[in-house]
Amino acid sequence: MIYCGIDLTEDDSTESTVAFLSDSVESYSFETNEELAEKIIESQPNIVAVNTGLKERRGLSEEEEELQEEGHIFTPASHDTQRVRRFQDLKRRIQAGLAAEDRPEFIRFDPAISGRELALDSDRSLESLGVEASGIESSREFDAVLGAVTARFYDQGQAEEMDVVVPTTLKDDSDDESSKSL
Repeated sequence: MIYCGIDLTEDDSTESTVAFLSDSVESYSFETNEELAEKIIESQPNIVAVNTGLKERRGLSEEEEELQEEGHIFTPASHDTQRVRRFQDLKRRIQAGLAAEDRPEFIRFDPAISGRELALDSDRSLESLGVEASGIESSREFDAVLGAVTARFYDQGQAEEMDVVVPTTLKDDSDDESSKSL
């Protein structure tokens, strides 16, 4: 399995970062959707996690409202239309370049939510999950790797879909027992 995370910027004036997670981690930065799409088509990931909504909408979705009520801070899709449109263009390019059976599944992630839920805030914390982090050179690369990690959790059934994929850690049965005794 190859997981992909994309820290997509609003426009071509700032580089977007893409990370691929399999047995190792590779990350790249590109200015244009064309360059991003070419790299993703070449790598053929199974799941692509993108840091923006997957479709335009007005107002908050019910799931986004619930996430805010739970204390998560993120940019709702309704406030991120330029990035959503850029993602839609990127998705079209990827789908046009791959046969239907090779097309990845696309999910939305938020680096702050994934980092908070998985307690990932440093290279060392990523390495505790078995993710080699020595090549990460910027916060954008770290965020893209968080997207790839979120995709892996999603694939393994350790995530909740709330318009934003919220990864969850496996609970230890002993934790449940100790909480019952309190």
